[in-house]
Amino acid sequence: MRDIKVSASIMCGNPLKFGWELEKLEKSGADLIHFDVMDGHYVENIAMGIYMLEQMKKKTSIPFDVHLAMFNPEKYIEKFCDILDENDYLHIHPESTIHIHRVLRDIKKMGVKAGVALNPATNEDALEYLIEDIDIVLAMTVSPGFAGQKFIKQTLGKIKAIRERANEVNPDLLIAVDGNINKNTIPDCIKAGADVLVAGTSSIFKGEDADYKALMNEMRSCAD
Repeated sequence: MRDIKVSASIMCGNPLKFGWELEKLEKSGADLIHFDVMDGHYVENIAMGIYMLEQMKKKTSIPFDVHLAMFNPEKYIEKFCDILDENDYLHIHPESTIHIHRVLRDIKKMGVKAGVALNPATNEDALEYLIEDIDIVLAMTVSPGFAGQKFIKQTLGKIKAIRERANEVNPDLLIAVDGNINKNTIPDCIKAGADVLVAGTSSIFKGEDADYKALMNEMRSCAD
């Protein structure tokens, strides 16, 4: 049985109470904090940023799972890696940069775990010359940019293909799934090969009175 992790998507929390959200997530047993950076160009939304990440890292001991949904991430890698550490993950998209090998190499050289994020329409073949050298794949099960979208079932075949290839060349590779991940979609994601469940509005962030620990346990139970 694989060790299933829950990565809480902090963007879906109350933006006026991010410190409170982080404290609540830590007490509730979140494995990771999913942090989306959006530049308004790669995706049609603007979200989070370097200084916000810097302050959040000071607030919690939970490792971060940072998703750069932005063009030319190489311009900012050093700034992000200066904030992150060896327990954190940093994802970039293949379409976002010309020399992705170089960017991934630089991330690892600066002591952060390197990941590749794949949009629903990005074929798993994009990982062919990368999969042996990365720590995690972020498989988007909706188009990145906005919460509340419908889960794209066709992505399950891609997740399965990535897991099969990883078992051959990189058995320790983690596969995270992001996009309408809840009790209805988790079983199929786990069966396909996912290890990390990114939790947003459909699974954890259901208002200030929500019991985050109970909701995360429910997610793990669905995985079992």
